[in-house]
Amino acid sequence: MIRELTPDDQPAILDFVYQREQENLFVIGSFEFVPHPFETNTYLGYFKENKLIGLGTYFGRWSDIQISTQHPEVHNALVDEFMQRNKPVEYVVGFKRYTLQTIERLRSHGIEPKATYEETVYLLTHETFHNRSTGETTKATPADVDEIVRLEYQVEGKSAETEVTQKERDRILPENEWVLRKEGQIIAKANIHGVSKHYAQIGGVLTHPQYQNQGYAKQTVSTVCQHWLDLGKQPLLFVKNDNLPAIKVYEPLGFQPIDEFLLAEYAS
Repeated sequence: MIRELTPDDQPAILDFVYQREQENLFVIGSFEFVPHPFETNTYLGYFKENKLIGLGTYFGRWSDIQISTQHPEVHNALVDEFMQRNKPVEYVVGFKRYTLQTIERLRSHGIEPKATYEETVYLLTHETFHNRSTGETTKATPADVDEIVRLEYQVEGKSAETEVTQKERDRILPENEWVLRKEGQIIAKANIHGVSKHYAQIGGVLTHPQYQNQGYAKQTVSTVCQHWLDLGKQPLLFVKNDNLPAIKVYEPLGFQPIDEFLLAEYAS
């Protein structure tokens, strides 16, 4: 049986996802970072004999589906339910063994990804960490949101004068962003996508094109890592296998590969 979960189900959801903590950091983070997660996201539970054996999460800000279950038939049923609810899909992101099945099930509904990216999961510990922080990286503020979006534009090759949309603003949570400034301008940044009992998932690492290959990404990521290591969390991140500049940032800091990840992009 599938039913939509409510705030009363939050303890059951967390009990379920913590059985595989690394794989469910985005779901765990949705309760940590979003003030009213059930208003933004849709959580579907698959129950057998009143036991939750599958969880489907639709992240509204990103139009992203994630499925967590060890049962292939349950996985397919949850994808089918999201399709019946006419949920538009822009992304499918997750550990490869789950994401592949979601992609295949979406194909059965006539939905093809426009691109897929093979990634690797990297983990950092106190023992492996080589800190490159300089004290210049600071936490972002709400006033930085538009400038962070414009930095993303410039990294993507767009004009910095491109109009910032409200949807793009809503995707930036400044309390989870760290920024590095030069001459008052944000030239590098990194953020946290999810936090759990034992892990902090780092993402959104960007450096302005004019400042790349100068060590600023290492500085910024080091500051974020040190912050969370001090709080007892192990930093974890995902990087595309062909993104050699990013790998050259993370590996010298002490990140080590532990698993496979996959990102699929769909037409918005």
